[in-house]
Amino acid sequence: MQSQHAQRDPDGPLEPGPSPFRDAFSRARVESLAAGVLPVHVEAFRVFEYRIERRRGKRKADVSAWNRLGLEGWELVEVTKKHATFKRERVAQ
Repeated sequence: MQSQHAQRDPDGPLEPGPSPFRDAFSRARVESLAAGVLPVHVEAFRVFEYRIERRRGKRKADVSAWNRLGLEGWELVEVTKKHATFKRERVAQ
């Protein structure tokens, strides 16, 4: 019994999948199998460091602290009731 991937032509049209995401993922998988390997570029990986700060309770105090962190290169990612999460890209050494 042959696998479904062996029967498909990677350059030919694919029958539509159940969703656009699955269709695109299926097409990418078929193309990668046809190529034999997936190219990996080391410089394409970005490394981030994360920081979780406890909120102070007063919006004005939080905003002042967050602005100081922003000047240091931290990017606000998420705010919850008790915490704020920041990230910044780590500089390659």
